[in-house]
Amino acid sequence: MVWLTTGIGGFLAAGLVLVMTLASYRTDQPPPKLPLGAPIETGEWRVVPLSARIDTTTPDGRKVRDGEKAVVVEVELTNRTAESSNSFYRLLTLDPPVGEDQPDVFLLRDRERAAELHPDMAERLAMVWTLPQDAAVPPVLKLAVHGRDYKRRDNLRGQSGWYHPHVVGIVDAPVQGADPA
Repeated sequence: MVWLTTGIGGFLAAGLVLVMTLASYRTDQPPPKLPLGAPIETGEWRVVPLSARIDTTTPDGRKVRDGEKAVVVEVELTNRTAESSNSFYRLLTLDPPVGEDQPDVFLLRDRERAAELHPDMAERLAMVWTLPQDAAVPPVLKLAVHGRDYKRRDNLRGQSGWYHPHVVGIVDAPVQGADPA
């Protein structure tokens, strides 16, 4: 009888530990809300979301194709790494997605497409997603801000790099010229 009680108690304790471990891995917590206009640290980048608008031209002055419109999000970015990088194309996504997956990115100082940003240089950029003219754009755009963690040595190759992509938070950006809800 003692062995039976001890065995049942052991199984209950093991089950409780399993349930608690699984519960600790739950990721159903919504990402935190981040303020518009405030600096956000994402690992590689410091991003300051500034504004969002609907436009008929891209920042370099070209008109978008007939039957389309552009969602333009202006940001200030600072590369916090030691090397020039263009990983900013994956930094912001629209939540939920509208239009294209990856934006066109333009430097606002010279109205040219952005290739790479150099370390410790703050740059103002316009991220542009195109979508059909009749696609609804909410009055408040939800921008998911993505980040990655730096590892001095990864587990596979023993090299340093940026790993573990994750959503840092969500920024609510009022859209100028948005469709009425």
